[in-house]
Amino acid sequence: MNRRSFVTQSFAAVTVLGSGVLASAQTSPAPAADAKPAPGTEPKRKPPLASTLVFDFVRAGHNDLPKVKQMLADEPMLINAMWDWGAGDWETALGGASHVGNRDLALHLLDSGARIDAFCAAMIGEADIVTSLVHFNPASANARGPHGYTLLYHVGYTGNVALAEAVSTHITAATRGRHFNQALQTAVVRGHTDLVAYLLKNGVDNPNTKNFQGKTPLDLSISRKFDEISKLLRAGGGVTTG
Repeated sequence: MNRRSFVTQSFAAVTVLGSGVLASAQTSPAPAADAKPAPGTEPKRKPPLASTLVFDFVRAGHNDLPKVKQMLADEPMLINAMWDWGAGDWETALGGASHVGNRDLALHLLDSGARIDAFCAAMIGEADIVTSLVHFNPASANARGPHGYTLLYHVGYTGNVALAEAVSTHITAATRGRHFNQALQTAVVRGHTDLVAYLLKNGVDNPNTKNFQGKTPLDLSISRKFDEISKLLRAGGGVTTG
């Protein structure tokens, strides 16, 4: 079984068959209040990983695959380490690779034991996983990942209009604009004309939301020579910063 089939089937089994998991738990006797783990079942605790090491790994997870490979070879337990950028803005290396759209790095991290989440699944185009999740738990469509990037933002990398529709159905009205504005950035970066058109028509309320570099979607489309997308953006009120 290839990676995609394994990940999809495993995730779907947990989400779709959630009632079976609950039933199994309910038929097991509840542990006594003072119960202790059986000898040998608790892992031996080790000192926490150095904060500088975690920071360097999470930062490398955004765009430095050779460094990620070397750091994991030296310390495999970094794979799911998290860094707090401030006020509880926790991020793993996989989270970093996901929000910058680095598919190759994300796949390597998954192969190395990283815990897949909805944001990564959306970015790499695993539509079955994401649609199963939002069907099982509609509130997940409104969850925010590292740095506040939304699930729809990660969908934007794929160009999958059907997936965007499945997610956006569950986005709350009060925050709909933010989700669509963010997704417009990623859809433009990847040149997904059909998704750009969908986003502009169905939820974008500010076509000039700037990315972390201070660029508007129209700035990005012009720099990449995406002429058709540039026309759509101008028609929707898009402007440049120049």
